[in-house]
Amino acid sequence: MGLNDLINTHFDELSDTDKYICEFILDQRKKVGDMSIKEFSQLSLTSKSSVIRFAQKLGFTGYSELRNFIKWESQDGGEARGSHHFLNQVLSDTEKLIESIRKEDWLSIYKKIELSQRIFVITTGVTQQNQALELQRQLLLTGKNVSLIPGNPKSSEFKRMLEQLGESDMIFVLSLSGENTDLEGVINILNLKKSFLVSITNYKSNWLSKNSTYSLYARSSKSPDLTDWWLQTTSTFFVLIESFIFGYNDYLRGNYHVGES
Repeated sequence: MGLNDLINTHFDELSDTDKYICEFILDQRKKVGDMSIKEFSQLSLTSKSSVIRFAQKLGFTGYSELRNFIKWESQDGGEARGSHHFLNQVLSDTEKLIESIRKEDWLSIYKKIELSQRIFVITTGVTQQNQALELQRQLLLTGKNVSLIPGNPKSSEFKRMLEQLGESDMIFVLSLSGENTDLEGVINILNLKKSFLVSITNYKSNWLSKNSTYSLYARSSKSPDLTDWWLQTTSTFFVLIESFIFGYNDYLRGNYHVGES
């Protein structure tokens, strides 16, 4: 599915600003692939947040993915078309994650978990909900009180959590890209409450990780083949969660050592 197809599929969801962005992209398609989001928003006379929301409406995690998609499409998929090995993509992401985990020092966050009275897990998206369920299951097995909360500040669950939230509680927030604008209001409210926030996102600089107390990173990548634009690895999130919680169990038994193989 190409850019034109994506626009047609989501056309009814697009605002007037979105449609203006479409016109700009279609008119400047060859140049967009080399534009930063700042350059794009300035030249298209729109805001960065509008560009990000537009990209997400088309199914991308943010502007960077949209830009790369446009660049690949203008090059007709490059040399990767038809020659990409998906198994190697999964293995590569997993190997990079394991290498980074071996260097992590999670001692400070383990101490916070041990002292916490309650743990809340906030998530959006189907994939992240499955990851949140696994995180909840693993933490429950360690004896912690864990609740899943929808990432919607208007929901009854979220409002009730705010009423109960105390200094000894902690919050995990799961997001694939960390650039979900719907979460910004949620995080801003929690930061005003001086909550201890732990973000779990893909390995890159993102808004959520910058606005969290502590950040955990998985490794997720999309297929470079445009014909498989919908394929993206997410298994490393589960590897990260299991490694993190098993490490916490080691900590509880006095066996946790930073950088241990």
